[in-house]
Parts: sequence; C-alpha cells; structure tokens
Amino acid sequence: MANLRFRFATAKERPVESRQESKEYGDLGEQMASRYLEDQGYVILGRNYRNGHKEVDIIALDRDELAVVEVKTRTREDHMAAEQAVDHRKRQNIIRAANSFIRRNHRTEPVRFDIIAIIGAGPNAQVRHTKNAFSAMSF
Repeated sequence: MANLRFRFATAKERPVESRQESKEYGDLGEQMASRYLEDQGYVILGRNYRNGHKEVDIIALDRDELAVVEVKTRTREDHMAAEQAVDHRKRQNIIRAANSFIRRNHRTEPVRFDIIAIIGAGPNAQVRHTKNAFSAMSF
C-alpha cells in the first residue's frame, strides 16, 4: 500500500478570486468579532494594527485590561479548530505588533492575548471567544 500525502494549497497557490473571497470573509469575521466585543462592553482601540508585516486584528480595552485579539473565521471546522491555526510563528508576530502598539500609544494596562473564532456565516454563525489563549511569557 502506497503512502499518500495530502497537502493543502498555500494562499499564494490559490486563484486570485479565491484569495479575495477569503479576505472578504475574514473582514466580515473581524467586523462580527468587533460587534461581539462591543456588546460585551469592550472599547475598541484599534483594528488591523500593522507593524511592518506583523498585524493585530483587534486591540480593545476590557475594563482595566488590554485585550489583543486574533480573529479566525471559518466556514466550517473540518480539519482543525480555528484556534489551532494560531501557531507559534503567528503568536510571535501578534506579540511583536502588540508591543509596537503599546509603545506608540503609551499604554500601561495589563495585556492579554485572546482568540475569537467565527464559525459559519450569517445569523447562525458561532462566536467562540478564548480569553488568555496564549501568553507573551512563553516566547
């Protein structure tokens, strides 16, 4: 029996139309996550904050704590949980971008790193918020 290996196409290997649809879907997920956070009483301080190629999706104030939020939007979870897509390298990039935001904006609040997974679309989409999903101390 032959060993079969499956490999998913990288973003650059997908057609331009597919990448554009993915970006639009991700943007909708970020909007949904922002509304969810505001409904929970958070104050959104920034969205899509960039430091070079590093980006943070949402930075929000949760009472006296700064929440740095990565949003993962999926039509469904067939292969892995959305939270698992935030790998070691992605976490490092989020931490670096967050540090830049904190320094530039002279923020002094304690910081935590959250992940919001948006699964599905429309009014039936599921929002899953994982507070303290990872720590800057582990890097």
